[in-house]
Amino acid sequence: MTYGQPQYGYQQPPKKSKTWLWVTLTLVILLAGGVAFTGWVTPGFFKTKLDTESRATPEQLSRSFVNGVAEDRLSRLWCPVRSKRSYTFEQTMAVSEGAQLSTPAHQRAEQEWSAAFTASDMTVGIAMIPGEGGWCVRDAKIGGEPEPLRSIETKPAPRPDVKTGEEAGNKFVDAINERDIPAALAVLCGKVPDTTRDGVQQIIHGEARYTVEKADVLTTAKQTVLHLSGLVDGVRKPGRVETEDDAESGPCVASFSPDSD
Repeated sequence: MTYGQPQYGYQQPPKKSKTWLWVTLTLVILLAGGVAFTGWVTPGFFKTKLDTESRATPEQLSRSFVNGVAEDRLSRLWCPVRSKRSYTFEQTMAVSEGAQLSTPAHQRAEQEWSAAFTASDMTVGIAMIPGEGGWCVRDAKIGGEPEPLRSIETKPAPRPDVKTGEEAGNKFVDAINERDIPAALAVLCGKVPDTTRDGVQQIIHGEARYTVEKADVLTTAKQTVLHLSGLVDGVRKPGRVETEDDAESGPCVASFSPDSD
């Protein structure tokens, strides 16, 4: 008896689902897009970070300062004692848009350089002097470059020979107008606090000018009060100088109010 061979039908293998492939591709695209966004947009991992710290030379400092304005990172670039108006400048720059160096660093005095940049349609000039660890910015002026100091020395000059409190006060005012830090510190009383010494330098780092309007000699109190009219950052303000007339080393300036009387 012949038996026929068994017949086996051909069965097509089931098709593999491509769902997993599309899910994988979608995840890859989303991940790549997220990396690109965070890398180039925010927080910008792939972007070259602007240099806001170099200050070995005036040229480096000027570029770092402009970059610092753009990124609101200026704290490391200021001098320990700087102009009073620079604090107002810093607040103004915090809301500015864009910053581009317009005038490269150039020498204005023996130990002082300047530069200028534009930001939010404003021109800003900066004055740079050598300090600890490199150069630093001592003043920032909206509308032009700051005038150079007579000297960047901060040691008091020899005390001048003055006979009266009024004479000491006038020499002090003259030193401020001449932007002469050593001469101004020379007529301060030895016991004035460091905050007063720093405050005097802050005013000189700016471009304040004063006129003595009146001097009151208080004989009983052994004191003289000079009433001033000043131009501070373009604004007319009063000022006041008080002297100690019977100080051991001679009449000297005991206090200075740069914008009030």
